[in-house]
Amino acid sequence: MPDYNKIIAFFDEYIAHYREFLQFEYSKLDMINRDDIEKLSSSLSNEQALIMKTNSLESKRIKLLEGTNGKSFAEIAENAPGEFGRRLSEQHEELSALIFKIKEINDTANIIVSERLKKIQRKTAELDVYDGKGTVKHEHASKAAISKNV
Repeated sequence: MPDYNKIIAFFDEYIAHYREFLQFEYSKLDMINRDDIEKLSSSLSNEQALIMKTNSLESKRIKLLEGTNGKSFAEIAENAPGEFGRRLSEQHEELSALIFKIKEINDTANIIVSERLKKIQRKTAELDVYDGKGTVKHEHASKAAISKNV
């Protein structure tokens, strides 16, 4: 029989970590929206620390749940007696919501960054090229890069 008190205590820690990670993700999205590249760049070490802690907690989670015959967190909560089941179900719901929100914010950030990169590529794709007579020609960057007239 699993030690439900240990499982609950672990998931309290796990959820607290994901709350912290979610706050970081909101902050990162704000930096992206404000084009605050310097602050975003300096936050990378914080992100790495959060990722490393996530990996560590995930290893602990796997070890803690080894004796549950491969049951998912939801199944453990479902099969837990009385108050343990209720508490584990609440934790499962909260953890699922946190992870969903983190994924949603990451997807939004990726879309924003991708669109900005496309915009930059479009802007840099055209160059003004001057021919030997002083006439301006608009060419695609790849054409201009191999042209003798550049």
